[in-house]
Amino acid sequence: MQNVDVDGTPFSVLMDRAVKLKTLQTKHERERYDSLPSFYANSVFPREEAVAARQLNSFDDRLAAATRMKDEGNAAFREGRLSDALAKYELSLSVFRFLENTNPAWKTEGIKDAHLKEHCWEGKTEKERKEFNRFLVNCYNNIAIVSHKMTNFPLAVQACDYALAIEENDKSLYLRAKARIAPKSSGAVELSMARSDLQAALKCNRDNKDTRKLLQQLNGQTRHQKQRDKKTFKGLFDRGEVYDAQELVEEKAARRAEAEQEQVDSKDRDVALGKQLVQLYDERGMEKERQKLEQSLRLEERQAMNKEAYLNSLDFRNPSAEMIRDAKSHGVDLQDAQTSALLEEMKSKYGNGSSMRANGEAAASSSSRPIPPDDKRKVLSHELVSTGRGRKCLSLAACMFLVGCCYIFLFALLRAQAMKE
Repeated sequence: MQNVDVDGTPFSVLMDRAVKLKTLQTKHERERYDSLPSFYANSVFPREEAVAARQLNSFDDRLAAATRMKDEGNAAFREGRLSDALAKYELSLSVFRFLENTNPAWKTEGIKDAHLKEHCWEGKTEKERKEFNRFLVNCYNNIAIVSHKMTNFPLAVQACDYALAIEENDKSLYLRAKARIAPKSSGAVELSMARSDLQAALKCNRDNKDTRKLLQQLNGQTRHQKQRDKKTFKGLFDRGEVYDAQELVEEKAARRAEAEQEQVDSKDRDVALGKQLVQLYDERGMEKERQKLEQSLRLEERQAMNKEAYLNSLDFRNPSAEMIRDAKSHGVDLQDAQTSALLEEMKSKYGNGSSMRANGEAAASSSSRPIPPDDKRKVLSHELVSTGRGRKCLSLAACMFLVGCCYIFLFALLRAQAMKE
């Protein structure tokens, strides 16, 4: 099966893409599940050892079984088998806290939030609940230690968060502080949060030497950083602003336009993948799947044609009052002749139908290579300045800002039309 090709694409690659496409389609149905840390999310997959322990009616028997699994995790950790240790800690937690999928067909239909049921068996008496909480905190702390060793620092922070939600303790706070500052990308924000954790840890236990030592180190780093900043930025604010406000607005508009374009490109890729899957389903005799996917593709094509017709129907040289209002909300003045001419040019040269694709025909370039969105804005901006269509003394940056606003305005019009349909 690995050697089968469809239009030159290996079957395994197509199936991998199909899985990713299916995941994207059902993403909104499992937002809660996807937000869970792995040590809790994995409990939805039943494992025999944990299922057997859940059948025990006595709290002491359950706790003994879970403790045995935790001890096996400790042994694996001492031997350097970190993945095995993490799996055992997850298993021991799932004896008491786990997710149940109530949909019998979940293996084919996927995991959905609506089908998940959370279970938490914490004992009946106050003594049992205290033992239960102590056991959970120890497991979460162990997961944090293993995750830190595996350089999975976000998971370590999540494990500490779960432990601290049960009980504020100095060990979890100390481990979370270490995980915050461990990544190379950590900066002043993480440093400040780590210091807060360590200060809270000392309130829980004044005698924790590791906590006190790490806090002293972070305090020293903070002082050195402040001294460096003072030397670097001395007199800076006396000479004027660090950033020009207009530059920040222009940069924000450019980012928004690029985000809109990325959404369009992603949809185009999904349609192309869908057509490949239709062919694959046809060859495999999967008639129901093929018909369902073809129906979705036809609907997508109809929507694209409607958008194209709508875009072509827009007359920016003679805008309606509603168009003028919408344009103003996006920083575009349709009553300005040069701006209207720019929008008409964008519609004809860069619209390429309804999709406003960045990989359309390259205007202002003899090359057949697609022009990226950012380069398109530069080309249009250079045209505005060099051909005299722009205002006098209009900078290239200001032109790029105008083009970015126009892109955003066009995408907003198309999105509003799609919502009406």
